[in-house]
Amino acid sequence: METTVMVGEKPKVTSKIANALGDYSMKENRGVKNYIIETDERRLIVAPAVGHIFNLDQVSEGWDYPVFDVEWKPTFETDDSAGYMKKYYNNLRDQLEKADTYINACDFDLEGSVIGANVIKQITDAPDEKIERMKFSTLTQSDLRDAYDNLESFDRGMTSAGIARHILDYYYGVNVSRALMQAVRENDRYKTLSTGRVQGPTLKVLADKEKEIMEFEPDPYWEITLQHQEFEAKFKDNEKEKPARIWEEDKANQIFSTVKGESKAKVRNIKVNNYKHKPPIPFNLTGLQKEASSQFNLSPKKTQSIAQSLYEDSLISYPRTESQKLPPKLGYKNLLNKLKSQEKYEDLAKKVLKKEQSDNLYTRQGKKEDDAHPAIHPTGKHPSNLSKMEKKVYDLIVKRFFAVFGEAAKRQSLTMTLDVLGYGFEAKSKVTKKRNWFNLYDPYVNVEEADLPEVEEGEKLEVNEFDLKDKETKPPRRYSQSRIVSELEKRNLGTKATRASTIDRLYDRNYIEESPIKVTDLGLTIVNTLEKHAPDVLSEELTRSFEQKMDSIRQGDKTSEEVVSEAQEELKDTLNKFKKDEQEVGAELVKTIDKERKRQRRLGECQECEDGTLKIIKNNGSRFVGCSNYPDCENSFPLPSNGDINSMDEKCEECGNPKIYVSRNSGNDYNMCIYPDCPTKDDW
Repeated sequence: METTVMVGEKPKVTSKIANALGDYSMKENRGVKNYIIETDERRLIVAPAVGHIFNLDQVSEGWDYPVFDVEWKPTFETDDSAGYMKKYYNNLRDQLEKADTYINACDFDLEGSVIGANVIKQITDAPDEKIERMKFSTLTQSDLRDAYDNLESFDRGMTSAGIARHILDYYYGVNVSRALMQAVRENDRYKTLSTGRVQGPTLKVLADKEKEIMEFEPDPYWEITLQHQEFEAKFKDNEKEKPARIWEEDKANQIFSTVKGESKAKVRNIKVNNYKHKPPIPFNLTGLQKEASSQFNLSPKKTQSIAQSLYEDSLISYPRTESQKLPPKLGYKNLLNKLKSQEKYEDLAKKVLKKEQSDNLYTRQGKKEDDAHPAIHPTGKHPSNLSKMEKKVYDLIVKRFFAVFGEAAKRQSLTMTLDVLGYGFEAKSKVTKKRNWFNLYDPYVNVEEADLPEVEEGEKLEVNEFDLKDKETKPPRRYSQSRIVSELEKRNLGTKATRASTIDRLYDRNYIEESPIKVTDLGLTIVNTLEKHAPDVLSEELTRSFEQKMDSIRQGDKTSEEVVSEAQEELKDTLNKFKKDEQEVGAELVKTIDKERKRQRRLGECQECEDGTLKIIKNNGSRFVGCSNYPDCENSFPLPSNGDINSMDEKCEECGNPKIYVSRNSGNDYNMCIYPDCPTKDDW
């Protein structure tokens, strides 16, 4: 009888696979549960990994750079926080030694391919012919059973591409990060700094936006508005189609002085436009992250984590997908009938299923595809024991699934131009005439609803007053976390699985802060330094070209060895030049590091003494706000026990004390006044 060992990505997923495949016996080894399924032809052992059991590490010792001699080592040997992995490694080694053949049942993407293949090949050195691949997009019993019945051959291309990506990320991340830190050490300072193949270009995108904002010079302009009891109309230059800003103050004053005493306005013309508002497209990961940010103020990282939990509970399909398409082979009717059995969604599912009686069920599809997985969708399984936020994200995914089947909503815009002594003022309204898919997506529909009173051309309306407002043009908007993730997707930087964690790492390094994202002086200095001494590290084109080469590896047009060798040669030239400039680079960085440390700790003036400064103080693992004049001044405030804390350089409007920004691993960042009894905290 042949013995086959199947490697699952995590213990929870492994148990779901075993349950789906039929009768099994459970055997514990080294504190790890394995599942054994025996048939006449095969003895199948389903054993769990816990993510990357192997990671890259340098072969030689030392902390110098460049380093290109790398090898795969058990993660618990290279990472002090990964000691829990040792028992899983030992168990996998015990099981794999018994095997004649192998199955990689980790997630079907680059990371899953690397996790499973590395476990099998590093422990057994098995040939490709002995390894099969299990491909699934949901953890439902039917999909897992079908995936096992239709095993595919070893995914050599995907595995090679994934391994190449890991090596490139190691080369760029370790070498350039060491170069930065070594430069700082040369100037008698220590600071953990990092950059990488995707992290560098991402920081540059954010820094370019920050520079735009810093260099922005506002232009003054004036607006004149007509106030009616039911609406507001803006001054409209008769020569232009839309309401116009007035750029000359004299002109604005002249128009305002002419119209301000008038109490009537004549309806000059009315334009009505009936149009269709198409249903939304299915969620890919970026789309879900963007919508969850808009609806629930969730960070991309937190949304990704919640979606992963829902996937592991068999409630939704695989979330780390680029696809915006739901192929018919998913079985729309079957999924809708399963959702109909959930009381909360019964009525909505029935509405969608009615469509099937008069027409074929079809969905609106997006443009993006993913050859491994469809767009995110519910499986129909009944949820249970979900957290408050998991319920919200699940509901959002289900409602979006319903909405993509909906008919376009019918909307109407109405534009009314009023005449006052020959000057035009324009008012607009947008209303929904037939909701259609809006009813399937409530409460997540976000459209403007503003109605104007029914009037006729030539009719005269009462004017309450005219307002003249002086304004300034505003600088470009900073990126929110969800917007920068979307921007990275547009620019093809990073992957669906890594973009959120890349942003998180920039926060951890204090290169960025707050939300929307502000680039710190340290972040700007890192970009300026790399632009001058190692511009390739910030190059979007270089990063994109490597992503294209990954695809070439997957397709079999290039080998991972070729791509890694090319990257090594390019990086050697960059690092050799950097090494020559180490002292200069370090001096630039240290100046900013010292300034940034003082800024982050300084919160503002002390209100209890004349010349004291309130600072963040760390002492024996605790932290609080204290005065620089201690012990003469004992003014102090407590600080939150977890999260990174930075000064906001602004005072509370209520009590005048400094405000701080707190960023947390959970993704629920917030700002607060440091005064415990501040009125802003009344509802905390």
